[in-house]
Amino acid sequence: MNIEKRGFWSWFLQRITALLLVMGMSVHFFTFHFSPSRYASRYYDEIINRFCSPGWITFHLCLLALVVFHGLNGLWGIFVDFNLSKRANCIFKQVLWFAGIILFGVGIYILIWFATKEGSV
Repeated sequence: MNIEKRGFWSWFLQRITALLLVMGMSVHFFTFHFSPSRYASRYYDEIINRFCSPGWITFHLCLLALVVFHGLNGLWGIFVDFNLSKRANCIFKQVLWFAGIILFGVGIYILIWFATKEGSV
């Protein structure tokens, strides 16, 4: 990966988001999937109550933002290595921004929909 073509901040943020994703996904999996009481019948209700709390919704929104940025920034890094024209780079960057906004919006909608639907039960 040529840092000059891609830009230092893009390269640096790719490494930082990778580290934060490993930590965030570890917290998510150990909190929501590996619990001593996971085979108890009340476990589903505990998970739903935990998931619907504002703190965990915020945590998952941050995790979603990291995933979307990390994935699309990785695609950008791959695309830049093809040494295409500035116009092609500009168009692809705009497509990635649009895709990122759409993916993040859909993720927010699903998180909030699930929290309001399940939280009211």
